[in-house]
Amino acid sequence: MRDEPLNAEVVELPGIAAKSKTPWWREVVDNQWLMIGMLFFVTAALGLPLLWISRGFSTWAKVVLTIAVLAWTALVFWVFFLIMAWCWSQLRPVFYPGA
Repeated sequence: MRDEPLNAEVVELPGIAAKSKTPWWREVVDNQWLMIGMLFFVTAALGLPLLWISRGFSTWAKVVLTIAVLAWTALVFWVFFLIMAWCWSQLRPVFYPGA
């Protein structure tokens, strides 16, 4: 066996598409507008880990967005509580007649 370097060249086959180097989820997480939409309309505070692994935002923007998302999540839960309290006030006479 000789220790001579090989002159090798990587050639793409014509029928096979080149694979992307980055996974699909990384492209989704790094997209700023998609991440903001997902945080405020889909995941709320559960999406904060995805925000912090995103490379689309600076650290300062991540801190500001974290505070905003936590405030938004608290508001959503408060409105949910108010709606459920109103529903209970409407349904209480059905469950406890005469009370």
